[in-house]
Amino acid sequence: MARRNLLAALICTLFLAGCSTISSQISGRTATEQYLVTEAIQRAIDNVRWSRLSGQRIKLEIVGVQETEHKFIRSALEKELASHGSRVVDTTRQADVRMTAMVRAVGTDIWVSNFGIPLLVTAHPEVPSNVGGISLYNSNLQEGYCRMDFFGTHPLTDQVLWRIPVVHGDSYFKTTTFLGLFGPYKSSDIFPERKLIRPKGYVPIPRKGEE
Repeated sequence: MARRNLLAALICTLFLAGCSTISSQISGRTATEQYLVTEAIQRAIDNVRWSRLSGQRIKLEIVGVQETEHKFIRSALEKELASHGSRVVDTTRQADVRMTAMVRAVGTDIWVSNFGIPLLVTAHPEVPSNVGGISLYNSNLQEGYCRMDFFGTHPLTDQVLWRIPVVHGDSYFKTTTFLGLFGPYKSSDIFPERKLIRPKGYVPIPRKGEE
């Protein structure tokens, strides 16, 4: 009976020991975090039908974003616009439309989940007086997220010409460890990298001696 009571107590302690927390992380500290953020940004941009701006000269403005992500977002937008026949210009006088990208959120979140048996102190004769904590399950989930919308105005009168509804992109990277020994097992939607897509007219760089 004593053993059954002890087992029941351990099981109850096990379930009560689980915990989950979320913390904010400054993007750019690690390669994985950088990849999560840049992939989320690109996926948000990919959700817009840029062909509607084909042939137009665009003055591009980006607001609501930290300096660390500003240059990447601008380069990604310029690439998409150029690939759909638009041209980004430097001044409003050169532009057919002024496009503003409003970045509402961009960054990473980290979720940490632990499940195990904490440190126990017991006087039961069949159990050592001090039993160290045992980690049964540990999970670390990093999520990248980007949310933005766009609107176009006349370059001289500021009259709103069109709006693009809010689009978002997300990405994740997760590691899981069991019993503190097995793992970490990794799962992600950013690795392995997507297959290289070669554009039309692709010309490979010649190897040394092949020029």
